[in-house]
Amino acid sequence: MMMNSPHFLLLLILLLGYQCTAFAPVQINRQQKQSKFKLYQSSSFDKYSQTDEQELAFDDILVGTGDTAEVGSFATIQYTGKLMADDKTFDSGVISFKLGEGQVIPGWEQGIIGMKVGGKRILKIPPRLAYGERGVNIIPGNAHLLFETELKSIASNGIEESIAKFRSLNPLTSLAIWLVLFNAVLGIVSSIQK
Repeated sequence: MMMNSPHFLLLLILLLGYQCTAFAPVQINRQQKQSKFKLYQSSSFDKYSQTDEQELAFDDILVGTGDTAEVGSFATIQYTGKLMADDKTFDSGVISFKLGEGQVIPGWEQGIIGMKVGGKRILKIPPRLAYGERGVNIIPGNAHLLFETELKSIASNGIEESIAKFRSLNPLTSLAIWLVLFNAVLGIVSSIQK
């Protein structure tokens, strides 16, 4: 069996090493990337109207004291998403992603920038910066969204990014990965004992 061979241990070490380097921070021109994102101060937050012309608005309800999220940061966010039309919660959880790579809706890309770790911010996002005319799942088309967000952490290296990604996985997926790793370790230990 492959798991019992010493070659499996070498392969496992190589794969883990590759994963760590694959997620290493990428050097980017932050000033150039940052300039394409606009933030709207709290004054527009109170005046937010659910119209086509509305821009993203945010309100910091707690300013954090940690590192600041910027383009290229790998952020972990705890969030609750609501439809502004009826205040109905459609999603909540924890998510980890790299800002500036289009992994989340544009309203998040723009709205998380400038937050400090430990901070809490409410985002009001118009449809064109969210799911547009088509909507998605239980979010109807042309929906204005409200997100309560908290910046939990910013990863400073590839290992921290990998850990953050693992923590934000579905619990069943995490369990499956742990079982595979546990089985691999048992195989390695039993091959060493022989």
